Amino acid sequence: MNNNTKKGGFTQVLRAALILIWIVCVTFPIYWTLVTSFKRQVDIYGGPFFFPGIDFTPTISAWDYLLNGNSIFTMNLQNSIIISLASSFLALVIGAMAAYALTRYQYNYLGQNSDGLAFTILSQRMMPPIVAVIALYIMFSKLSLLDSHVGMIIVYTWMNLPITVYLLKDFFAGIPIELEHAAAVDGYSKFDQLRKIVIPLAAPGLAACFTLAFNFAWNEFLFSLIMTFQKAQTIPVLISSLNAQEKPEWAMISALGIIAIIPPTIIAIVMDKYLVQGLSFGSASK
Repeated sequence: MNNNTKKGGFTQVLRAALILIWIVCVTFPIYWTLVTSFKRQVDIYGGPFFFPGIDFTPTISAWDYLLNGNSIFTMNLQNSIIISLASSFLALVIGAMAAYALTRYQYNYLGQNSDGLAFTILSQRMMPPIVAVIALYIMFSKLSLLDSHVGMIIVYTWMNLPITVYLLKDFFAGIPIELEHAAAVDGYSKFDQLRKIVIPLAAPGLAACFTLAFNFAWNEFLFSLIMTFQKAQTIPVLISSLNAQEKPEWAMISALGIIAIIPPTIIAIVMDKYLVQGLSFGSASK
């Protein structure tokens, strides 16, 4: 009994140590980026200074420049928010309807059943995005959709749909169909069954899919770099352009990096009520 107690205590200490190491590994880059945003250029190149007010004299010049009158930063931030929210919402709405149809109805298209069609849809996401860039660029150029919010929303919706459909199909499959049969007896239409019964029960899955779609759209770089020039440019492209200068303003880049992680963090906090439940339910249903 005594040996078991000692073994259990050692296990707890080891687990706590591993968790602490993991927390440090995750949070230190964020802390370092935040500290760098308050440094002068001479402090950045002067050495590894960790503590503001002790190792170096902090300055808010980078933050002041970004938050007070920098129209390019404001425009890029607005672009990222609009494009990410709109594309995530569209992918969720379209993906939910497609996933529901694949779950509740049996199809036989080109020899594939509903599960085969779901995997075919997912396989589009396995394609490297660079493969589609040239074709989309030519198409959007002819449709006057380059450097526009609408064009980028279409691209990100298209890229988020496969994974959204595939994940939501599992969530809908876990909802007993008997609930819909009972609603049909009460006079509910198929759309009412989806809106009033299936969607509320699938809220954790919808939250998880929306969060994943938003994070992808927010962080996506390739399409934004190639298919936008200025008017619809997003935060990742702005950070990259600052980094490409001959003498990068690391304090400003760091401040931008900190700002860039705030919206996804807010989304995760807002969705936290459903997020863990949704991700665990999706994995369990498989």
